[in-house]
Amino acid sequence: MSVGTREFTPGIHVPATLRVRVALFVMVLFFGGSVPAYKLASASFGPATTNLGRFVIAAAVLVFVARRRLVTARGHVRHLLLIGTFGIGLMAALMAIAVDKGSATIGSIVIGLEPIGVALAGMALAGDKPSRRALIALMIGFSGAFAASGIITERTGDAPIVPMLLLLGTVITFSIYTALVRRAGQGIDPLAVAAITQVGALFLVVPACLLDLADKGMVRGDSVSAKSAGAVLFLGFGSALAYLLLCRVIAHQPPSRVAVSMFLTPLFGVFFSWLIVRERLQVRDGVGAALVLLALWISERSSPPAELSLSG
Repeated sequence: MSVGTREFTPGIHVPATLRVRVALFVMVLFFGGSVPAYKLASASFGPATTNLGRFVIAAAVLVFVARRRLVTARGHVRHLLLIGTFGIGLMAALMAIAVDKGSATIGSIVIGLEPIGVALAGMALAGDKPSRRALIALMIGFSGAFAASGIITERTGDAPIVPMLLLLGTVITFSIYTALVRRAGQGIDPLAVAAITQVGALFLVVPACLLDLADKGMVRGDSVSAKSAGAVLFLGFGSALAYLLLCRVIAHQPPSRVAVSMFLTPLFGVFFSWLIVRERLQVRDGVGAALVLLALWISERSSPPAELSLSG
C-alpha cells in the first residue's frame, strides 16, 4: 500500500491526504445529521424501531458489497459481532431514546464530549499517543463545541438528567468502538469490519423493539409520515457509508485525528436544525465554528503521512 497518492481511475492521481479529509468530512456530516434525523423519525417510529430500520438497511448494503471480503475476517467474526453489538447497537439505542426524550441543546452539550472520549479510548485501548499539537487541537475544538452548544446562554430544560446520562452513554460506547476497531481490525479488510459490526448491532436492536411495543408501539400514530420514512432511510444508508469510511480511516490514522474532526458533529447538528427545523442561528454558533476550524487546522498540520484507499 503506497503512501502519498492513490488512483481513482487509471491516470488520475488523488493525494491520500485529501482522501482522508473527504472521508472524515462525509463521516461527520452523517453524524451531525443523525441527531435531527432521529428526531424526525420519532414522530412515526419508536426509538428501537428506528434503529431496526437503520441497521437492517446498513447491514444489508454492507454485507452485499463486502461479500467477497468477509473471508478476511475469518476467525474474528465473533469478536467483531460483539464490538458491533455493544459499540454501535448500544450507542444507537441510547442516542434514539435520548433524542426522543431530550432536547437539541442537551445533545450538543454531550456530543461535544465525544471527540475527547475517542481520543482517551484510543490512548487507553489502542496505544495512541497524540502529539502536543493534537492535544491542543482537542482542547480548542472542545471549547468550540462548548460555545456552540449554548450551555451558558440557553436553558437546558427542567429535567435534563436522564437524556444527558443516555447521551453520555453514547459517548462512552462509540469511543470504545473506535478504539476496539482500531485494535481488532488489523489485517482485516475495513469493508468486512464495517459489515460485520453493523450486523452485530442488530443483535441488540431487534430485542429492544419489545420496549417500543410496551411503550407507544413500534409505529406511532395512524400513518407513517414521509419525513419520518426519509429520516430512517438517511440513517440506514448514511450509517453504511459513514461506518465504512470510519473503519477505513481508523485502520491507518490515529484515533486523535478522527477525534478532532468529530468536533464538527455538533456544528453540523446546529446547521441541520436550522435547515430542517428552522431554528435560528446564534452568534455563539459562529464563534464555535471558528474555534473548531482552528482546531482542525492545527490537527491537520500535525497529522502523520496519510494513507487511505476508498476503492479497496
